[in-house]
Amino acid sequence: MDDNGPSRPLGWWLKEADACIDAAFESALAATGLDRRRWQLLASLAQGPRSRSGLAAALRRFDDVATVDAIVDDLAAGGLVVAQGSGMVELTADGRAVHADAAELVGGVRARVAESLGRDGYERLVELLAQLVHGLADAPPPTAPVADHGRPT
Repeated sequence: MDDNGPSRPLGWWLKEADACIDAAFESALAATGLDRRRWQLLASLAQGPRSRSGLAAALRRFDDVATVDAIVDDLAAGGLVVAQGSGMVELTADGRAVHADAAELVGGVRARVAESLGRDGYERLVELLAQLVHGLADAPPPTAPVADHGRPT
């Protein structure tokens, strides 16, 4: 990995971190036949049955409604979830077993992420990212150009 520290803009580091996290999930989950999105859907359903629209809302930052629906259909075809005519989706017994096995692997990835930052660093990074998201989501768009201090995002 090219490590140029502060000379890289925030947006680059966010995308690079996400790509590294995706790769770690893909590697860890490879033996299960799941990818990160299928894992996320199973993990959402492990909390209890949800509507298709509820799943789409929960995963909206990752995929559009059509993609979430396609993943539900794929998992249903594989016997991991059952999609009711009412729009509700829930894990099958096989789905619960696959989720439990994958949860251990995902726990290992999460531990690697946390260990790479240290406990205080991990918690602080999550706090900073939440602060950034809330600040940008709540802020009106600038009306005049703002100095970028040489760090484009």
